[in-house]
Amino acid sequence: MIRQAAEQDLKRINEMVMKTVAIMKSEGNDQWDETYPKMDQFRTDLRNGTLYVKQENDDVIGSITMDQNFPKEYDGIQWTSKFALSFTFHRLVVDPEARKSGMASELIEFTEKEAASKGARFMKIDTYSLNEKAQKLLVRNGYVKVGEMSFHGKENHFYCYEKRISDTFI
Repeated sequence: MIRQAAEQDLKRINEMVMKTVAIMKSEGNDQWDETYPKMDQFRTDLRNGTLYVKQENDDVIGSITMDQNFPKEYDGIQWTSKFALSFTFHRLVVDPEARKSGMASELIEFTEKEAASKGARFMKIDTYSLNEKAQKLLVRNGYVKVGEMSFHGKENHFYCYEKRISDTFI
């Protein structure tokens, strides 16, 4: 079941993030580190009602944030659609022990359906150029690379992806 997150989920989300940061470091990927993502961001997402969790049995095994908070760096990208017709997702995390089960794709699909129900026609997302796993995940889920940008003070670029999720006109 995917549901809106609750305050009591934050501790579990933090545990998943810390495990993920350790894995990323071991793979030479510094997209996430001690500075991003921070629990304050998840708390803000929770307050805004934009944080969702995947729960199996009584355990949270993944989370994702969906909103229309696009970074200013997106302004220089040649997107297909206007921001008003789009949503994005952030901070997708799956417990490493639950990976390779389709969980990340399930969370992405959930955000796409939620965004479409709110009138969105496109999803926009970015990922770090060193994060090959995320790039493959996005392509596997129908996202198309539309540009590159500098972001978060990282030395390497971020790749921007977009996907049409609805043909309905608003």
